[in-house]
Amino acid sequence: MKMKTEGSKEAYLYRVLYIMTGVVALFPVSCNYIMSGGIVTEWIARTEELRMGLQAWKLYLFPSAETFINTGIRVNGMNSNFWFIIPAALYLLTGKIVLTYRAYMLAVQTATLCGAMLFFRKVFGEEKTRLPAFIATLLYMTCPYRIYVCYDLANLSQATAWMLLPFYGWAIAGLVTGEKRRKFGKKEIFNLFIAALLLAGIGYADVIFFLIATGITVFIAVALRRLWPLVSLAAGSACFLPGLYRLAQYLFTGAYAELEMPLKPIMGEGYRFGQYFGSYAFRDGHPGMGMGMLLCLLTGLWLKFVKGRGEEKKKGTFFTVLSLVLIFFSFRHFPWDYVQRMGAWALKLVSLIDTPAVFWGVGFLFLCVPAGYAMNGIRKHEDTVAAYAIPVMVILFCIGICVYQCNTLTYNRLPLITP
Repeated sequence: MKMKTEGSKEAYLYRVLYIMTGVVALFPVSCNYIMSGGIVTEWIARTEELRMGLQAWKLYLFPSAETFINTGIRVNGMNSNFWFIIPAALYLLTGKIVLTYRAYMLAVQTATLCGAMLFFRKVFGEEKTRLPAFIATLLYMTCPYRIYVCYDLANLSQATAWMLLPFYGWAIAGLVTGEKRRKFGKKEIFNLFIAALLLAGIGYADVIFFLIATGITVFIAVALRRLWPLVSLAAGSACFLPGLYRLAQYLFTGAYAELEMPLKPIMGEGYRFGQYFGSYAFRDGHPGMGMGMLLCLLTGLWLKFVKGRGEEKKKGTFFTVLSLVLIFFSFRHFPWDYVQRMGAWALKLVSLIDTPAVFWGVGFLFLCVPAGYAMNGIRKHEDTVAAYAIPVMVILFCIGICVYQCNTLTYNRLPLITP
């Protein structure tokens, strides 16, 4: 009876912590206006075009050239309108763009939290405590780069892709866990179907994130020697065929010249080594990992090399390697300039990435796993003060820096559109 009571108290505590995690990521949405800055005007123009199309019983899967010309923002020229159709319908019904924006961001942040909970609970399913899954979810939700994308850069296409990534990771994890030669049953078919739909959904949100997710899927399939992730990749690509066809036309023909997509080198826009360790201040769109993640990683290194008691998990090592590969792509000295010289198609494709920083953002998702294992390791430490104090410090750092980052935006940005 006592164990049951303690379990219910722990469940209630984590429920409160998860709700608090979702709330702190929603601070800018509490403002009853749309903040200026970033590329939010591109989303507004897309939503307005979709609203007018729905009013005339027309559906525009991809924005018109006029939308990009009028806004002067072409960074998302290959991205579809798929995920903005429902906001456009809400805008048509209410006539209020501010309400539409707030409702959409509320849905994105809530779904991101649910996806992160599913993914990290799947990853840490064998652990006896919920602490590592919660810490990983907290780190992902308060990731400085994710908050920057959602509110500072205001790239809602990427924000939607960030929402879908943990869901996709959860589906792929369902395909690769267990025995290699197990019977392919209903559960596997379900995961395969969901993974394909989620991959296509990522593509319809942001085509670069689709390509990154494709590379990650191939990496996982080869490293773990599993076939089913590749099957889900093929099925997801088939579902995203309209977007792939549009991308191929742009890369290999002279199509969409009217969009005037920018061609530029991106190598110089990568991260400098010291920028990865930034806490709350950053420049040129390069947020660091934050104090919460830094403390988790330092704790993991201390446990492993000083105490010799690190969490020896193959899963943690795998995610660490995967995150380091992605972070290497975001490094300032990764030779993107040489990749662009492979041909006109490579120049166009690399230019679509816009900045190597996107790889740092995706790598952060997988870096949350070794961070969670580090907190699980310190929880078992014989020093009870350290076992409790360090996880609490991580929670306070994550929440505090996220609140600071959000409040800085709301106080420094003027309203763009008011009710």
